[in-house]
This record gives sequence, structure tokens and C-alpha cells, in this order.
Amino acid sequence: MSAVTSLAPLVVGRAGPLDQLRSAWDAAREEGARTVLVAGEAGMGKTTLVTRFAELLADEADVVSGQCVAFAGDGMPYAAVVQILRTLVERHGQDVVLEWAGAGWASLGAVVPGLAAPTSGSDVERLRLYEAIARVLEGAARQRPLLVVVEDLHWGDPSTWHLLRFLAAALGDAPLLVLATYRDDELPGRHPLRPVLAELLRQRGTTRLDLGPLDPDSVADLVTALAPGVSDATRAAIVRRSEGVPYFVDELARAAAGGISMPGTLRDALLARVRSVREETHQVLRAVSAAGLEVEHELLAEVVDLPAGQLDAALREAVDAVVLVPSGTGYRFRHALLSQVLHDDLLPGEHARLHSRFADVLARRPDLSVAHSHDLIHHLFAAHRLDEGFRAALTRAAERTPAHHEALALYEQALDVWDRVSEPESVAGSRDHVLQEAAGAAIRAGEAERALALVEASLREAPRGLDPEVRAHRLGLKARAMGNLMRDGSVEVLREAVALTSPERPTAVRAMVLELLSTFLMLTGQHQEGLEVADEAIAAADAVGETAYRGSARNSRAMALCAMGEEELGMAEMEAARADSETRPRTTVRFWINWSNQLNLAGRFREARDAALAGVERTRAEGLERSGGIMLVGNAAEPMIALGQLDDADRMVRRALEQSPPPNYVVHLRTLQAWTSLWRDRPHEVEQVLVDYCEVLAGRGQPQFVHELAVIDAWRHLLAPQPDAAAAWRRAQQVLAAPRGAAPARLWQLAFLAAAALRARTDDAGADLAAERSLLAGQVDALPSCLVRPMWEPLVVAELADDVASWRAALEASAVVGGHAALEPWAGIGLGRSLVAAGRRADAEPVLVRAGDRAREVGMPVLTRVADDVRRRAGIAGPRRRTAAPTELTDREREVLALVAEGRTNGEIASALFISTKTASVHVSNILAKLGVSGRGEAAALAHTRPELLGVRDA
Repeated sequence: MSAVTSLAPLVVGRAGPLDQLRSAWDAAREEGARTVLVAGEAGMGKTTLVTRFAELLADEADVVSGQCVAFAGDGMPYAAVVQILRTLVERHGQDVVLEWAGAGWASLGAVVPGLAAPTSGSDVERLRLYEAIARVLEGAARQRPLLVVVEDLHWGDPSTWHLLRFLAAALGDAPLLVLATYRDDELPGRHPLRPVLAELLRQRGTTRLDLGPLDPDSVADLVTALAPGVSDATRAAIVRRSEGVPYFVDELARAAAGGISMPGTLRDALLARVRSVREETHQVLRAVSAAGLEVEHELLAEVVDLPAGQLDAALREAVDAVVLVPSGTGYRFRHALLSQVLHDDLLPGEHARLHSRFADVLARRPDLSVAHSHDLIHHLFAAHRLDEGFRAALTRAAERTPAHHEALALYEQALDVWDRVSEPESVAGSRDHVLQEAAGAAIRAGEAERALALVEASLREAPRGLDPEVRAHRLGLKARAMGNLMRDGSVEVLREAVALTSPERPTAVRAMVLELLSTFLMLTGQHQEGLEVADEAIAAADAVGETAYRGSARNSRAMALCAMGEEELGMAEMEAARADSETRPRTTVRFWINWSNQLNLAGRFREARDAALAGVERTRAEGLERSGGIMLVGNAAEPMIALGQLDDADRMVRRALEQSPPPNYVVHLRTLQAWTSLWRDRPHEVEQVLVDYCEVLAGRGQPQFVHELAVIDAWRHLLAPQPDAAAAWRRAQQVLAAPRGAAPARLWQLAFLAAAALRARTDDAGADLAAERSLLAGQVDALPSCLVRPMWEPLVVAELADDVASWRAALEASAVVGGHAALEPWAGIGLGRSLVAAGRRADAEPVLVRAGDRAREVGMPVLTRVADDVRRRAGIAGPRRRTAAPTELTDREREVLALVAEGRTNGEIASALFISTKTASVHVSNILAKLGVSGRGEAAALAHTRPELLGVRDA
């Protein structure tokens, strides 16, 4: 009988999946990084498919790959990432890779020892490491298009999973494709990889490729290719028993070709082929199975009790039998199922002895470890040497490397065996202390839910006589976790923490909890108390030399002063605090966020934009551009919207949202999307944001978001084709009647919106307009002074007076270079309307035309529509605009116009027509230009009134 013909991977029946991968590769080359998740059951041919695809790209791409490795269910931290980075260092050199990594180069030392000196762990190191890896991959891809393969995600660790999620969002325009494989049959309902995969699939450019069984004809072709000499009956049996699973086909064909009788199960087939080798070879394979999927030759030689010649002979036989495959300086199983079956077949005593031997060797020779101390810890626990494993796990966790998920897992592993080790307190201290350390690791890992559960357990299990400062520290952790989850109660928790510390004997803990309390008081609008607490925090930080805490507290103090109407004093304080704030990455980012935000609130829009972009540059220098820099991107987009730079702002916001920012960042970015949609006359998109954050709008959220959404909602009601001035009045009064914590700039804008609503409600018979006018006048008199008062006050006066003189004054005040782009068109509309009311239609015409044109120039077609509505109601003919003939639109443009008429977004159009969002945007812009309209709303209206534009003809 003929032997199996080839050891190379054979791909049969997978033309469709290969085409899908090729399409993803082409998209990555043309439009930027893409991620494909290749899912399938064990043995479905994921590795074979990916390997074949990599072969097909040999002439046009570099390929780097890494495999996730699990020991008894525990993912080895960054195992696949280590392999990928080491390959890149081998190909390009260490200096080049470190240069690609940018400011975060030192963080790579925690993943690949020797590449750099490991940095100390902190709550930003994980993000800095992620960004450094992203930069390295982009740098390699710019040298030559890059294919990155990550195998067996189901065996990965949370650090690797979260890194992959970060990469899918953060990788930019580099020609780079990430292929990640995983077994979907090994992910039970609560498997921690499931939510990560769900988030990945929401990312731009991430797709899933499902590999199912081969059809019977393909199975028969594969058997013929693998073992051409088997009989028809054997081939038919393999087709039947394999159930279309390529690896089963491969193993059954090999068994048949080797003269082994047809086994009843795949496990029997695997064991039968392995047991057909000599006993010495079987002994070596059992040892390799205890090591994991891969083992270094030198480590194996230390563990297996065989002379070098006999070991080499055994390894040669295993390689010839295609059970093991050489890999660098070691060996790996050809398929993970081989390792699993062999490891499961170990007898209990044999299992413990092998793992114990690996532990002994690695304790003596740590240089032989693939994953540093992690695999030693695994072997200790697998050998039931719990006391040693317990000690090693806690020692490793306390090192606080950027692999914070690893530290968290090690702390939890130690907690799990707490009751089964002798005298755990002598090694670890009290159990509540270990829970506290685990909570800190969870905070640093970005696992706020887990951090909250752990710190609450730490507080519950604390002894009665716990040091008050220790409890205060734990309460600080709890408040941070609650804040990260956007849950109420952080202020109360921090008040308790502060009360546990002594003002007479300041400590770092007191400085920390005071600084945190001042921050949360500022965020929740309790500015006077926040100011007082910030002063206490500054004094405590000075006393103990904690510069960063002092800088952050001064930052909070400055924000409180600004919110209380002392903007110039507050901004001077913030500038003075900059040097202190920039001593730590977290406080550095916070300074630039608050500084650019305050410039925006002060109406210094260009300076605000430039400051936010400078902050982004600073986060780039810290290696945190695509993580901590995301909020600053939003802070740059906000003044850009005010300046009428909507397209640029929209692009920045969409890109930021694609990078899976934290919940509070998402609220801010979605709010900015609502602003751009409002000015572009897309009310359904504005409404969607308001619906998504209805609880925030109702007052259950940070005041800054409540107030911003209230402003947007009031504008939305006023700008609707059928304005609802009463609703706009109610929304403005929601904040004006209870302005606690509202920034003065927001209050002045809401006062303007309330005045506009009153002016538009002259025919509201059910309202006591005189009383409401009196109420608003009192509210305006009580508004704090602020730097944007000259911007909004003339509009408030004009809305209430509604006469030509007031509107002319408002128009002059609004036509300021660098001012809010919406105000000049709005004031022009008001002046035109008042001229019409005064019987001066001839004077009103150029004013209204200019207002509409100005709105069009700054990309705010909703105001063009409002100006045109006023003009039409007054019977004033507008300027003639060119409208395209039906023949000027291409077939594709007609398809796009039809979808625009249905109210579809660019993303929805792209999905419906199988084109990129960028291409859809280009088509929409071309259509607007050809139709001579200013926005999608006008284009949609035109499509409905002129169906011939869509290619529709009357019957």
C-alpha cells in the first residue's frame, strides 16, 4: 500500500475561503490594516488554510506568526506576541524594531527579555506596550506589506486578546493583515474570549471567516491526494467517518496508508499512530505533551532521561512520522489535537512526575523557559506542588510587569489555592491584602468590574483592626473602579477614605484620596467643595513630595475656578500647574484634556484645537497616542466643529470611536457626532444619539455630558423643519432652572436657546409667555460672567427684543474671525426675519441669501435650509442654482442617491453596495455637487420630487 504522498499542507475544497482572504489582503494593501478571524472546530483546517495563504503571498508580503499556548487551560502571557516580535528582531535587527516602537520602546522588555529593560508596572504601561507593538507592526509593514498570523486564540491569555482588540482598532493605513484563528467549539457560553470576539467584530475592517466541513467529493479528492493507493472501500469509509473534517481525513488516511486497521474514533487513530513508534519515541512525545505545544530542545534533553544519541533518534522518528515539527531551536506538535490526546493519556502519577521534572529543570535553568516564570508556575501547580506554585505565582505577580492581566490571573490563582497551602499568610500576608493587590492589578489591566469585586472582597475580609490608611487606599481603588464604570457613589466612597487619614500627619495615601476626591467633585459639579478639597490635596502632596498628585489637584482647582466664573484666574492656575502635571503620564494626559477643554469653553476655538492636537503629540511622545490620546482627539474635534471644520472633525471622531475607547470617552465622541449630524441636517442621526443616551440626558450622568446633550436637543427642536419651540424651552430650562455644576459657557448658550424658543412661541396660546420671559430675564441676570459672554449675550438680547437694531448688533458681534461658525448665519437669519417683519423685504433678501451662503461655506446646510424657509415664507425669490440633468448622474450615483433618499448613512450605503465607506462618501459628495444642493436632506427631497434622477420613468 502506498504511503502518504506529501508532508506539505494540502488544501482541497477551500477556494472560497482563500478568495475571501485574498479580498481582505487587497483591502489591507489599498485602504489600510484589516483583521480576519478564522473560526472553525478542531481539525477543520484553519492552520492549513492560513499556511497555504501565506505561501501564496510569498512574493508580495512578509509573514510573521505566533501561536497562543495554554497549560492546563491557562494561557501563556503574550506567547504569540513573543514569537512575532522575536521574528521581527531576527529579520530587521533590534535597533530598527526599537526605533519603530517609538516612545514606548522600553515597555517591550516586559514581553521579550533582552530587547529592553522592563519598565515598572503602572496603570498606563499596558496601553504604552500595546501602542509600541502597534508601531512595530506598522513599521515592518511599511518596509514590506505584512501578514501577521496569530494561531489558537482560544488558548490565549487576556493580555493577548485585549492587545488584538487594540490592534484591530488602532492600526492605521499600513498595508497589514492580521489573521487570527480560534476554535469556536471550545468557547462555552461564558468563555472570556467571547466578548472580546464580539468587540473585535464591531471594529472597522474586521471580518469573520467560518470554516465548515468539506463536502464528500472534496473529502474523496483529499484522500486520493494523501494516499492514492487506498481502496475504494477504504476511501468511502474515510469519507463517512471523517464527517468532512480535514484533519480527521488526514489522520485516517495516514493510518490506512500505514497499514493500521481503521480505528473507531479519531482519538484511537491518533494514539494508534503514536503507539506505532518505538517506546523511547513515545516516551519523548509524552514529555513534549507535558511541556505544551512547543518545547526547546535543550529543555527536553534535561527532562527526558535519555542519552543524546537516543534522544536524537527518537526525535527523528517523531519528525519522520509527522507527529513533531522542528521549530526554531525546538519542536512542536504538528497539530494541537496530538498534544491534547497524548497529555490526556498520561497516567496520574506520570503526569505529576513529568510536570515536577519540568519544574525542577526550569527552577535551575530559567533561561530555558519560553515564557519566563509563567511555565514554571504552571508546572509547579500541575505537579501538585502547591506551596511552591503559590509562592512563585505571588512573586511573579508582584513584579508588576505591563502584562497586568497575567498579574491578575496569578493573584487569582493564588487565591484559589489559599486554603490548600500551608501557612499562606507567612508567604503572602493576609488574604485581604492579596485581594487588594489583585484589585490593583485589575485596575491596571483595565478590568474595572473585576477590580470592583476584588476590592469589595478585600474590604469585607479585612480584620477589625485594619490600619485606617490601608482601608483608605482600598477605598481609593474602589472609587477609581466605580468611576471607570461610570457608576454613582465615588464621591461618597472618597469622603470616607479622606476621613480615615490624618490632616496632622499627611501621607501619600491622603494626598492620593484627596486628589481623587477633588477630581470627582469637579466632574460631578460640586465646584466649591472641589476647590476646598483641591487645596487640601495640594498641601498634603507638598508635605510628602508627591509632585504628580499636586499637579492633578491644581488641575482640579483650576477647573473648579473656571466653572465658578473665575475663568482667567483658573486658566492661569492651570498653566502654572503644567510642570507638576507632566511628571506622570496619567496626569500629563489629564492636563492637556482639561486645558484644551477650557480653551474651548472660553471660546478660544483655534487655540483649543491646537492645544488638543499638541496634547495628542504629547501622548505620542509618551507612547499613548492611540489610548490616552483618544479623549484629546475629541477635544480637538469639538472646537473644529465650532469653527466649521466639520469634515475633518467627523473623520477624527469616527477614527477615535473605532479604537474602542472607555465608556466616558464614547459618550463624548458620540455627542460630537450628534453635533456634526445636527449641522449637516441629519436629524435621525442626532435623535439616535439622544435615544442611546436618554438616561444621561435625563440627568443620570456626569454634568458635562448632561448639559452638552441638553444644548444639542434644544438646537434640534429649534432647527427641525417643523420647529418645536416649547420642547426647546423645556430642555433649556432643565439646566437653567437647576444649573448645578454647569459651565458658564453652557449656561449662556442655553439662555440663548431659551430666548430663541420664547421668540418662536408667540402663538403658543397655552403658555404664560410673560411669566416665562420674566423667569428667563432673572436667570440671565444671575448667570456668572465668563469669557464667552460677548459671544452669546448679543444673541440673547436680539432674540428677546426681536427688532432690526438688536439683530444687526448681534450680526456684527457674531461675524468674528475664529468665532462660532453657526452664529453669523443664525444672526443673519434673525436680521432678515426682522427686516421682513418691518416691511423691508428688499433689504431682507440679500441678508438672507448671505446667511444661507455663509452656512453653506461652513458646512452647515441645516442653517441654509432655515434661511431658505424664511425667504420662501416671505415670498422672496432666492438665487437660481444649477440642478443636474438625469444623464449627468452615473448608474452608481443613482444607486447611491436612492439610498440617500431612504435616509441611509455612508456606512449603510457602503454595506448595501459592497463598497468602502470612503468610496460612498465620495459618491455622495459628487452627487451633491452635480445636483447643486447643500446637503443630504435637499438631495433626498429632490430625488423624491424628481424620480427621473433615479432612472425612474413615467409609465
